[in-house]
Amino acid sequence: MDNIHFSAATIVGALLEGCLAVLLPVVLIVVWKLKTKAKLVPFWVGCAIFPLFALVLEAIAATVITLIDRKTLHLLEKPLPLYLFSAAMAGIFEETGRFFGMKVFMRKYKDRRDGVTYGIGHGGIESVLLIGGSAALTVFVAILTNSGMLNTMMSAYDESLKTMLLENLGTMTSNGFSVYMLGFFERISAIILHISLSVLVFSAARQKDRLWLYPLAIFLHFAADCTVILPRVLETPLWLFEILFFAVSVALALPVFRYYRSLPQVLGEEQSAVTENTQI
Repeated sequence: MDNIHFSAATIVGALLEGCLAVLLPVVLIVVWKLKTKAKLVPFWVGCAIFPLFALVLEAIAATVITLIDRKTLHLLEKPLPLYLFSAAMAGIFEETGRFFGMKVFMRKYKDRRDGVTYGIGHGGIESVLLIGGSAALTVFVAILTNSGMLNTMMSAYDESLKTMLLENLGTMTSNGFSVYMLGFFERISAIILHISLSVLVFSAARQKDRLWLYPLAIFLHFAADCTVILPRVLETPLWLFEILFFAVSVALALPVFRYYRSLPQVLGEEQSAVTENTQI
């Protein structure tokens, strides 16, 4: 334990990553609000839906699946099936959560801007909870470790728990400043992806003939998340994964942006117009 120490670069990197991860969605929603005068309710719906579906319901479903089917549990002990399963679960639950939130809590919101606003909330709260929370924990553990307080606390632990904690600490201390900056760069890519998928699902929720965009969003989310296989399974450099994930997010965002521009300002009105013309 005496040789475990968090460097200043590691602490500063984690602190900076956490602050940027929290500030990113705040800046985005403020700029978007000022620029477009969009309503903020979809933003708060996105903030509520992500933790409910991605952190609670998805975790419950994964636990139930592995408890019921022992073969699946055994299969998920291998890295590749584990990450494919995780990517599939994320796609299914996050996009279903998006569709549910837009159908149930955003029934009165039909402006195409509302889809983007929702995406900022969904991706933003993920950035705050996952990256901001992780960074805060890292800084807290670093302070305890470097001050010697953690060593005193661990003296009461049994050997197996102490060994596990020392392994985790070793991993945390090995992360340099660049690793945390790559983590923030990943949040930029993730929010781009969330906004794009939100536009697609919002169209599916508001336009009867575009319902197929909902399952398409599930597949695209799954495909994007599969890029994590590179560093975790194929052991490629972390920076290569981040570049690929960013490229995938931008490659999806470009056609979605053109699609967004082609949408009517208020979704659903075009169907009403068709119905009225047919009746006349």
